[in-house]
Amino acid sequence: MVLEALDVLGKKPEAQAEEVLPIEMLIAEAYSVIDKAVKVGTLHRNTGARRKSRLARRKKAIEIQRGWFTPAASAPSA
Repeated sequence: MVLEALDVLGKKPEAQAEEVLPIEMLIAEAYSVIDKAVKVGTLHRNTGARRKSRLARRKKAIEIQRGWFTPAASAPSA
């Protein structure tokens, strides 16, 4: 459901930043389900982390695409 909602938001021409809030609620629910599956042993710990990371990366990509988020410049290493 989260990925479908993100796809719809990404294709919507006049999307607003406030439209991400319901998707963030869906992501929170997905995180909860993933965490419970890991706790019970249905999913391996790394698989759960990978799935949560994929959801976060897709959301971040949409926000960057729309201009709602600008990544911070990395500090030069000494």
